[in-house]
Amino acid sequence: MEIMSPQTFEDPSTNEEVLEDDDDEGFISFDSSKIPTYTVMLEEATREKCKTIIICDGLEATDFAKSHLPLVGSQPIGKLVKQTQLDKSEVEIWGLQYKEPEPSWFFQINDETLLCTCSPTISSEDFSLFTKTVITSFNSTMAVVILTVSAITNYKRDDQATCTEAPLIRTLANSAYNSNGFVKNIRLEQPNILGGVAAGILTVCDIRQIPAVACVAFSSTLDADVVNGFTTFLRSVECTQQLLISPTRRFPARDKCTKTGNLYI
Repeated sequence: MEIMSPQTFEDPSTNEEVLEDDDDEGFISFDSSKIPTYTVMLEEATREKCKTIIICDGLEATDFAKSHLPLVGSQPIGKLVKQTQLDKSEVEIWGLQYKEPEPSWFFQINDETLLCTCSPTISSEDFSLFTKTVITSFNSTMAVVILTVSAITNYKRDDQATCTEAPLIRTLANSAYNSNGFVKNIRLEQPNILGGVAAGILTVCDIRQIPAVACVAFSSTLDADVVNGFTTFLRSVECTQQLLISPTRRFPARDKCTKTGNLYI
């Protein structure tokens, strides 16, 4: 029987040889100092004034918010970034491709209302940390509104109907949110579930007793019906009903800030 000797690799930071772990199966092992963290880069005064935050999960929801909501300007006022001590030289040892995570952006709607557009590069492993960082960075007295879009094929019906017209607007609120008639009437039915960042936000808000409500549009595109659905929803929510939502685009759908699921039942 051939006995395999441990392989050695050169550490680029020290030029010293290090032994490969016997049980790492070729994966990079991290110590506790290299666990990723999220940091909010937004003025403290702005966070303290915020009473409502609209969070957009997905490119279509982001396009709606940046094109139709009354933003103070098209440029962000802050961002939420993922930070890790893993650098390119460490990754190159293993022949992997290093890609810098894209930030999530904050935009001003008014003194008491902010928009947060979630990064499209958030991995499922980071959902919990990301959502917790967003919510705990603001006052516990604020309200949270979530907009997201899902493919119409993801919508399930008890009668097994094969023909469902898109778009289909549904809502889901946590226990701290006082639902009105509109939100109650179009609640997301079981066995449908909400995943991703939207589900994580609802979960964290539920634990912290922060009122939160999500609106999901089941559609493949951001068409006029989806715009009308999101608009009707926002006008039915007390903390956003005074917003002047434009039926036409205010700014280009995507700018340099935008390139290119946690289950909640």
